[in-house]
Amino acid sequence: MIKVHCLATGWVQIKIHHQVARFFARPARVLDVLTDKKWSPKLPIGCWLIEHDEGLILVDTGESSRANDKGYQPWWHPFMQFCERRGVKKHEEVGEVLKANGFDPLHIDTVVMTHMHGDHAGGIAHFPNSRFVMSQTEKQAINAPNAVMNGYLTMHYPDWFKPDGIAFNDGAFESFEQSHKLTKDGKIRLVPTAGHTLGHLAVVVDMGEYDILIGGDASYSEQDMLAGNIDGVCIDGHLHQQSTAKMRQLCQRKPTITQFAYDEKSEYRLKNKVFTVVGD
Repeated sequence: MIKVHCLATGWVQIKIHHQVARFFARPARVLDVLTDKKWSPKLPIGCWLIEHDEGLILVDTGESSRANDKGYQPWWHPFMQFCERRGVKKHEEVGEVLKANGFDPLHIDTVVMTHMHGDHAGGIAHFPNSRFVMSQTEKQAINAPNAVMNGYLTMHYPDWFKPDGIAFNDGAFESFEQSHKLTKDGKIRLVPTAGHTLGHLAVVVDMGEYDILIGGDASYSEQDMLAGNIDGVCIDGHLHQQSTAKMRQLCQRKPTITQFAYDEKSEYRLKNKVFTVVGD
């Protein structure tokens, strides 16, 4: 039997025009975020624990309680310095949240990274015994010369961090042309959802009569996914729109509970089995 738990690891605030972009061209979007003076509400930083017969699987690792310490964020990076506010206490880090829920972080078998931005990769150090999985494209991005500029805080990765990159070689799945079977039974699949980053992926959990779609930052909320909104800093707006379209199609094909990292209603939908309704 599969069980999925939604875990919150503190909060983040982003600019209003980061949350929902006003422009399509990326240079205009980025400038709009940098000059925006209005902030979003405090949004949860979500992670997910999946209990499966093959072991415990964690999706993303949240933010570090050190994220606001002097020197943690690059001093020269305008977005990290001026466009994001973070609130994570030590007991709110993902390792401590897991312990509070009765799980040992040292016994997590696999950690799936939807992508490697700091508020998703800040808790990597809690899982030295785990296998880490991400898309091959995302793995290439964190090893690129411009990784830090693109939001990947590689200087904080532990020395032992050696993630596996996957290439989605297990054929089509529902509305997605490619997929990767994370478990032998195919009940947990990874699907490419490029846009926010080029290597972004989502996790689809087959619960039998319905699916759970763990979308990371493929969209910032179910409402944004349904509307096809792009965020202010996504790398590729066209790919972002294609990914949200595929997610909507998935929700139309089978009852689906959506989960997004910044969505304040993710935990409520999961606990109350609220399925996504896609309009005509």
